[in-house]
Amino acid sequence: MTQHRGRCRRTMATILLAGLAAFALPGLAPSSAEAATVHRNELIPLYDNANPVDWKMACSQSNGSHGGSYIIADPFQGNGPGSGPVQSWSNVITNCYRYGRASVIGYVWTNYGSGSAASIPAIEQQINEWYAYYPRQIAGIFFDGVSDTVPGTTTSNKAFYQTLASYVHTHEGNNDEVVFNFGANPGSGWMLSGGNAKNADIVVTFEGSYNDAGYNPYTAWTQASWERAYPANDFAALIYDAPDATACSSLSLQHLGYVYVGTWYDTLPPFWNQFLSAC
Repeated sequence: MTQHRGRCRRTMATILLAGLAAFALPGLAPSSAEAATVHRNELIPLYDNANPVDWKMACSQSNGSHGGSYIIADPFQGNGPGSGPVQSWSNVITNCYRYGRASVIGYVWTNYGSGSAASIPAIEQQINEWYAYYPRQIAGIFFDGVSDTVPGTTTSNKAFYQTLASYVHTHEGNNDEVVFNFGANPGSGWMLSGGNAKNADIVVTFEGSYNDAGYNPYTAWTQASWERAYPANDFAALIYDAPDATACSSLSLQHLGYVYVGTWYDTLPPFWNQFLSAC
């Protein structure tokens, strides 16, 4: 038995929202005040050496009652699951499910597809290791370093990433979450239109600082228009180096289902409670 929420529940929520949207008056957009009351779920990078205090706060206080938040585990700071299970990480991951508010997904680096098809077996091995090291506790995979094309070329990464998505969905279960972190707006929605097994479940279309020049500032980001053709729950934004939860007022107006605003990923921010209430 799998101890996490899956895509089936999100799909039903999407159907219900679409039905409600059909009754909206044409051309009547929600006001800023109305939009600000809509709380997103969280996609929380928590690479903090399994700090039990942080993990308890994140797992027990996230907006799971709104459909399920996700916490990204990364025991080895960008190096995937490592060579074996880590007891401290096993403890916090297992404990997380006591609260029924968030599921845990494992971090895997993909290097923007630059390893081509030859690198897929090694990435699939990391996927297998996440599920083997933390059995029945991993709800999916967070693929970092995702790109439309291989860097420095025009070679499409479509087949590369569809293969990885399909591997998770067919080997671990179609309800397991596949998150692609582009960190910026992809050029199109190919990762959402390849068929159920090949699709990502969440696409991170922004990752960067709140307002630091040279660090992809959120204040300069504009969401791509094509993304509004898909449900908001398909998209996420991750903001770091934020001084407070101010970004939430803008995030509430974006077409996003999952958000995070923090200082960095090694600890929860001092404005954690404000983030939860404002975003």
